[in-house]
Amino acid sequence: MFKATVFLIHGLLFLAVFLLGIGPNFSIAAPDPDPAPVLSVGWAILIISFMALVFFSAFVQLKVKKVWVLLVSIIGLLAFFVLALLYIYPFVMNFFTDIPR
Repeated sequence: MFKATVFLIHGLLFLAVFLLGIGPNFSIAAPDPDPAPVLSVGWAILIISFMALVFFSAFVQLKVKKVWVLLVSIIGLLAFFVLALLYIYPFVMNFFTDIPR
């Protein structure tokens, strides 16, 4: 049960960041008249480092098998995910602040 939970949580984190990371490359929206470069070195380093952290965390979880270590690492990965989301989509904070009344 613990092994399945580790695979499920880390797999969902991996897929979420991967899909959000490649999202701007395959957008169905109309192209911008003055497009900015979508892929950058910073973006690639951020995504690759997050993927490496997810794999490392899953490996550690399967070796340690402690629930509190799993919770701490998942909270840390989710915090890093939010930071990655803010880097990939800087306008994401406007989603929460620009609510029509």
